[in-house]
Amino acid sequence: MADEQQTPTGTATAGRPAPAVFRAVPTVALVAVAFLALCLSPIAFQGGPWFLLFLGPLAVGAWVVRSRTRADEEGLHVRRVLGTRSVAWSELSMLRLPQKGWVRAVPTDGAELELRGVRIRDLGRISEASGNRITAPTPAEAEAAAEHARELEAARMRVAKLRELQNAEPADDETAEQPDDEPATHAATTDTATRDAATTDTATTDTTAQDAADAPHDDGSSRRDA
Repeated sequence: MADEQQTPTGTATAGRPAPAVFRAVPTVALVAVAFLALCLSPIAFQGGPWFLLFLGPLAVGAWVVRSRTRADEEGLHVRRVLGTRSVAWSELSMLRLPQKGWVRAVPTDGAELELRGVRIRDLGRISEASGNRITAPTPAEAEAAAEHARELEAARMRVAKLRELQNAEPADDETAEQPDDEPATHAATTDTATRDAATTDTATTDTTAQDAADAPHDDGSSRRDA
């Protein structure tokens, strides 16, 4: 009888999904923090206010240890250095997948919650930890969505570049039309100078002919006088 009571309990316990924990930084980073504290120790042990230098490595170590996201059947729990914020699955509106950075949880009311340590590739684990309460895309589907977003961004950039080129073409046409006006002006100036020169030559020729015609009369008058 005892075995029959324990069997359903054991099955229920085994059937519950295991929580998934995501750390912002691996705990191996504490080695670097300890090394930093060791390097600061000769200065810090001088006493006085220098001892406060150890506060830097302590703060970094606390951030490494506490900063993480836990997903279970109840919801998402984001632990920070000071405090923890939780969002139940019933209060979750969607998960926003930025191209860079951590996944963000968007509750039905309130500000977005940054899921520290959770990347797009971890959505499958979150779905399993929630007991399939949310439908999360597979890593391949998430990568395809990210690739589609990159293609859309590249298309927007190409359209913006084409618009810039189209706006620049009228300015180039105006610049190209300005040199064409100079030959026309030069031709008009040349024609005017040619007409002036022809008029001057005609006037000079008429004056010379008139002088030649008057020359014999002057000779005859001189002879009569003689």
